[in-house]
Amino acid sequence: MPHRKTLARRALPLVLAAGLSPLAGLAGAGPASADAAVRATYENGRLDSGYPGIRLDGCCAHSLKIDTTLTRTGSGSLRSRLKYGDPQVAGGPRAESEAVGLTAARFRPGDQVWYGFSVYIPSTWQDDTVEDIVFQWHHTKSSCDDPNRSPAMFLVVMPRTPTAPSRLRLRVNSDPVLCDHRDHASAHLLKTSHDLVPLTKGVWHDLVLRVEWAHTATGSLRAWHRTDKSSGWTQVLAAEGVANTYHDDPATFGYLQWGIYKPAWRTGPSAVPERNVWHDNVAVAPDSPTGMQDVDPSS
Repeated sequence: MPHRKTLARRALPLVLAAGLSPLAGLAGAGPASADAAVRATYENGRLDSGYPGIRLDGCCAHSLKIDTTLTRTGSGSLRSRLKYGDPQVAGGPRAESEAVGLTAARFRPGDQVWYGFSVYIPSTWQDDTVEDIVFQWHHTKSSCDDPNRSPAMFLVVMPRTPTAPSRLRLRVNSDPVLCDHRDHASAHLLKTSHDLVPLTKGVWHDLVLRVEWAHTATGSLRAWHRTDKSSGWTQVLAAEGVANTYHDDPATFGYLQWGIYKPAWRTGPSAVPERNVWHDNVAVAPDSPTGMQDVDPSS
C-alpha cells in the first residue's frame, strides 16, 4: 500500500541527465494547447521543469535525471531509477517527483480536471511478482486521517499472472465519511480497480484522463490511451456515477506524484533488483471543451 507521506523531504542533488470506442476527431487534433495550467516537458533541462512547486523524492544521484536520448516529444524527459536497498525517502522506496507545492495542480472534491502524461516502460522491464506504481493522485492529511492512507488514485504496472498479462491498472480509493479512520476504522473505505490496457514494453504510453472528483457516487472517470506507435486514441475507461476520493477536511487537497514507487520493497526484496521508468509532458488543465487537446502528451 502506498505510504502516506508528510511534507518533509530529503534533498536530492540536482543531476541532469479495455478498449472502448475511439474518441472521435482526436487523431491529428494538432499540438497541445497553451491552456494547460501545468505542463512539465523537461525541455529546459531542469528536474522541476521550471516549476518551483515540484519537489524531488530521491535518495541518490541516480534517482532522478533528465534524459535527452529518450523523449516523447522535444529534447528532454525525466528518468526515475530505483534500486533495491536504496535509502527510503518519505517513508518508502521511491524515486518520484511530487507537486504538493504546485497550486495549479491541486484538486478537491467537486473539481473537474483533465490530466495528461506519457510514461515509458523499457523493453528490459522484467516481470515481477508485485506491482509498481508509476503515477499517483495523493492527498494531504487532516489530523484524523489514517497516516498510511493510500492515494485517491494511482496507476500501477500489474505483474503477469497465469490467467492475465502484465497490464496498466488504475486503482481508486474513496470514502464518503469525514474522519472515517478515526471514528469507524475506515469501515466505509471503498477500493476499486480498472484495468486499462495490456502492458507493451519499449513504447511510450500516452494517457489522458478527465476526472470529476467526488467522495460520493456522483463523480466520473474517463481515460484515453495511445502509444507512440499507434495512429490515434482509444477510450479505455468510462465510469460514471462513481466515488473517487476521500471526504476530507476542507483544508486538505490532492496533488500529483510521478516516477517509480515500489511499496513491497519496504519490507524485503522481490524478483527484480531495479526499476527504471521515464515520464514526459505531465499536464493538468481545468475542464473545458478543449481539455483533451490542452493536456495531450503526444504533441
